[in-house]
Amino acid sequence: MHFSIIFFLFLFKNLNIAFCNVTVQIAVLLPTDPQLPFAMQKVKPAIDLAVKEVDKRQLLINGKSLSVHYGDTNSSYIVGPLLAIDFYAKKQAAVFLGPVDGPGLAAVSRYSPHWRIPVISPGGGFNYHFDNKREYQLLTRMLHSSKTIVHFISRVILPHFNWTSVRIIAERNVVEAQSECYMLMGALCRTLRNPNSKGESKDTCSHSIFDVDRKNETKEKLHKTLHEAKTEARILFICMDSNLFRDFLLMAYDLNMINGEYVFVYLDIFRLMRKDMKLISWFKNDSSEAENNKARRAFETVLILAVKQPDTDRYQDFSDQVNALQAKTNNESVPKEKFVNPYVATFYDAVLLYVYGLNRTIQAKENTSDGFAVVQRMWNVSFEGSNGIVQISETGDRVSDYSLFDLNPKNGLFEEVGTYFGVNSSFILSKDIYWIDQNKTTPIDVPFCGFDGSKCRVYKNPALPWIYFGASVPAAVLFLIIVGYWYFKRVSFEAQLKAMNWIIEPDDIFTTVDLGFKYKQIKRDRHKRASMHHIALMEEENQLENGGPVKTARYKGSMVTLKLIPHKTRIDVNRSLLMQVKAIKDMQSEYLLRFIGACLDPPLLANEYCSKGSLQDLLENSQIKLDDMFKYSIIHDIVKGILYIHNSELQSHGNLKSTNCLVGSRFVVKISDYGIPSLRTPLHQKYPLYSEQYYKSLLWSAPEVIRDPHAPISGTQKGDVYSFSIILHEIIYRRGLFAMNETNVSPKEIFDSIKSGNEIRPPFLSDNALFEIGNLMKRCWQESPADRPDFASVSSTIKKLSKKYDNENLVDNLLQRMEQYTNNLEELVKERTNDYLLEKKKAEELLYRLLPQSVTTELMAGKQVTAESFECVTIYFSDIVGFTRISAESTPLQIVSLLNDLYTCFDSIIEAFDVYKVETIGDAYMVVSGLPTRNGDLHAREISRMALTILDAVIHFRIRHRPDEQLKIRIGIHSGPCVAGVVGLKMPRYCLFGDTVNVASRMESNGQPLRIHISPLTKALLDKFQTFTLKERGQVNLKGKGEMLTYWLLGERDGLQVPFSGDLEQSNGNSPTVEKPTTDH
Repeated sequence: MHFSIIFFLFLFKNLNIAFCNVTVQIAVLLPTDPQLPFAMQKVKPAIDLAVKEVDKRQLLINGKSLSVHYGDTNSSYIVGPLLAIDFYAKKQAAVFLGPVDGPGLAAVSRYSPHWRIPVISPGGGFNYHFDNKREYQLLTRMLHSSKTIVHFISRVILPHFNWTSVRIIAERNVVEAQSECYMLMGALCRTLRNPNSKGESKDTCSHSIFDVDRKNETKEKLHKTLHEAKTEARILFICMDSNLFRDFLLMAYDLNMINGEYVFVYLDIFRLMRKDMKLISWFKNDSSEAENNKARRAFETVLILAVKQPDTDRYQDFSDQVNALQAKTNNESVPKEKFVNPYVATFYDAVLLYVYGLNRTIQAKENTSDGFAVVQRMWNVSFEGSNGIVQISETGDRVSDYSLFDLNPKNGLFEEVGTYFGVNSSFILSKDIYWIDQNKTTPIDVPFCGFDGSKCRVYKNPALPWIYFGASVPAAVLFLIIVGYWYFKRVSFEAQLKAMNWIIEPDDIFTTVDLGFKYKQIKRDRHKRASMHHIALMEEENQLENGGPVKTARYKGSMVTLKLIPHKTRIDVNRSLLMQVKAIKDMQSEYLLRFIGACLDPPLLANEYCSKGSLQDLLENSQIKLDDMFKYSIIHDIVKGILYIHNSELQSHGNLKSTNCLVGSRFVVKISDYGIPSLRTPLHQKYPLYSEQYYKSLLWSAPEVIRDPHAPISGTQKGDVYSFSIILHEIIYRRGLFAMNETNVSPKEIFDSIKSGNEIRPPFLSDNALFEIGNLMKRCWQESPADRPDFASVSSTIKKLSKKYDNENLVDNLLQRMEQYTNNLEELVKERTNDYLLEKKKAEELLYRLLPQSVTTELMAGKQVTAESFECVTIYFSDIVGFTRISAESTPLQIVSLLNDLYTCFDSIIEAFDVYKVETIGDAYMVVSGLPTRNGDLHAREISRMALTILDAVIHFRIRHRPDEQLKIRIGIHSGPCVAGVVGLKMPRYCLFGDTVNVASRMESNGQPLRIHISPLTKALLDKFQTFTLKERGQVNLKGKGEMLTYWLLGERDGLQVPFSGDLEQSNGNSPTVEKPTTDH
């Protein structure tokens, strides 16, 4: 260390770099849990020792010093990143030391490139995701990395023992944060499978991953994993919990795998997390002597790979200093010959590494606040640390050392037999390895006869092959016949699939306009991707399941429904989809909605058109009367349709609802939304997640489906029976789904109750004649699927209950219902038309308030409004005097109230005059007369009378929050030509353009409080009426116009007068005023 310090001082002694004497801020993110080896109280002495060494030896050039800030992450991956954000916001972090936990480190390391702050941590070693330097650009790992240990195994251990075929077994335990085994072994297996530079893959690797649940199932999984590995590999690389590994070897003993043929290489990646860094042991105090003997015997086949424990004299000195500093801080005695955990040492090395990189950055005359510049000089370097030479690779990972341990058969202890030095990539085997029974012969990875002994099979009878040949010929002929028949059926089947006669071209679809008497063909845009989502297919639109809006169109002369698929941009044809489409194309039943075809781009389905809508719409329409016979007819249709599906290749519906039961023109109920599960829209894309409609759509589902997030999308037959019972309740009582309108229970409450295990069902209501069907309903919605009847039983029950209606004339009944339905529909159309006209009137009135009526009429007619020139108009401007001061002394809400009161008063005044309000901007109020309707020269008179009225109203206006203060305004009026037109497509505005607008604004800005300032042109127009009182103000310098003779409007004969008009005699009419900048409106 002293040599490196002297080297630093000599290297930077003669540098003449102008740099301020500043403090370098170090932010440390660690937990305070004393059980962890990297607890803050354990690491802090090492960091203090490093800072002290840097200050004492002046290792940091240019007089800089280090300041360390500590943050307790509370062992939380959420708190750590929040602390990092807080340090960054307070500018207390030039570098982050930590966090160590994987999730927290990942978050901080993703933030750091945006902050340009380096991150140095001993964490993330065995997670190969941290190897991605494009994502973790400023992360330096100071302890170990998956690359190093994978390189050690694949390039050192396997070639050394001449092993090429291995089996990897790893546990995956996300809950206890031990998924590092899974990540490390996955990286190892991928490396072994990757081909070399010649395109050859020398090593073979198979893997077994099992989830740890700490129950009896774990042992069953271990037993199954061992049984599979026994017949596939001899060399097993294992990473799991140490206690679990002991049980694993005992199972191997029971499977007769402890015989010298198998080798168990245990990757002890959790060694540094244990107290005193002890290795695993075969001995267990609470186990019997016989079990411990079995365990010792099994452990003789084990090799352990672990991080090398520091054991040099230099590390002992470092440990003594850290222990002494910690003992001094805690007022404890200094422990003797106690090595500190390598996690502690890495933080000492991290401080030195950062100082080293900082000095090199200063030497290069680059910005030390740029983390990218500093990290560039921290990587691919070597320096002297707590245990000797520390090497950081070119990818920012410390090159670590590893040890190979073998069980000494004499004392039963694991001893180090080999060491891998990462600095020079060398492996030194210091002792002989005893595999089992003190055998020194290395076991082979593949048996000579193969795992199944097929390589050594010998035919003892020379005639046996001919016997086999003679017996195989007839079998082969029979096999060829079977294969030929199967091939013929297969070719026929494939031909039907490839025909794809169900695909519809967009040009063949016609939208319906004007009640079907005219058709407009959909034209596909050949340059831009066509999208049916932006084409209004028809005025009528229904919202059905399995997708989005359903619209009607005409295809090959027939009316069809087009159902958009919103979660797809196009339908990709694959074999699975072809099979699904063929299945529903082959289904022909009058009780099923017939599938017509599908359009691939844009994605939509074309089905048979049902003019009466869904069954839910029919049931919830109180104007349509349904007698018992009609209800039984509906139930009969549903049962027939579902029974057909259950007896088909589909076997179940999976999404049976009253919204998926459509009513045709002859009042025949047809089942829709069956089959093609790959095109079904996920529920969270169909409705907003956790909305009322989202929960409501789930209430037809069976309890077992609601409680199982992995339930099949195609459903089950017993699930369809439950859904049918809910529809039965809707049909019988016609009170809606679960009668929620009467029970006042929300869909979410019902859903949560069912999901939690409660047996909640729709209520029974006694005011219905079909009470005898209630028993069938109860049987169908039983909690247990096994207790529910199948649809064959349901069908026979419905037939028995509907026998009393067999003698009635069904045709007469249907005709009567259809006539009643037609009358109800006419009343409904009339009511909807009146509603439409009322809303249209409201919309037009709103438009008339925003734009002139003539402009609004042209816009509503679809015409483009062109700008219009007006020869002479009069423009009025006013604003509030001292508005800035009032705004500064008032709250925003008070300002809003003030402007609202004032402009409401102004708006009521201008209704009495032939003027048009253009706009209000802040405290400015703009009005014009003479457009959009011309009024000759009357515009000057209308604006002047309006100005006098407004000024009179302002005199009596009181500010609500400042009642003792007189509100004052300035008014400016000018007449002249201008151009008016509508600007913009979204939120269009009717704007005025021309020099007249600017001059009118100048007249207002050069006026005086409570005065009406007019131009010569306006004065000339007012003189024609000979009723207005004017007074010459004199020459006024207008910005951009020069000197102009202007006038004060004092009032109108027999009309309103400007108050305090006598003050004008005392004031200098030509006194200069502060002119506000104005812009064209």
